[in-house]
Amino acid sequence: MNTKVFTSIIILFFALAAVFSLLWIFDKNSGVDYRVLMGGNLLLFFIGIVSLKMNTGAMKHQNTQGFLRLVYGAFLLKFFLIAIAAFIYIAIFKKGVNKPGLFGCFGLYFIYTFTEMRSVLKMSKKPNA
Repeated sequence: MNTKVFTSIIILFFALAAVFSLLWIFDKNSGVDYRVLMGGNLLLFFIGIVSLKMNTGAMKHQNTQGFLRLVYGAFLLKFFLIAIAAFIYIAIFKKGVNKPGLFGCFGLYFIYTFTEMRSVLKMSKKPNA
């Protein structure tokens, strides 16, 4: 397992956790529930690690079917786990759902996906990937 590929997502997780912690302490008057953002950050970090591992494993496949199976599997895993987590959050809190926090998690999804794809593309350009 190539640890250089995983460092960007680990750095992203800790940077976002630090920002959300500071905002939680100093920004009490905004309508954002930072616990939702921290939970979304943690969930996306773990899903991102698994997805990144699947995508880097896909790079090693010699046949196209194995590559596509892992790439699409990583996408579907990420999509459905996040959809299930959002559904559970909405079902539990019903009218108390924090929409800014939920949309913030949606933005985090794009940040994590961009970081993951950038890491995989960097790895694919190396001759011994």
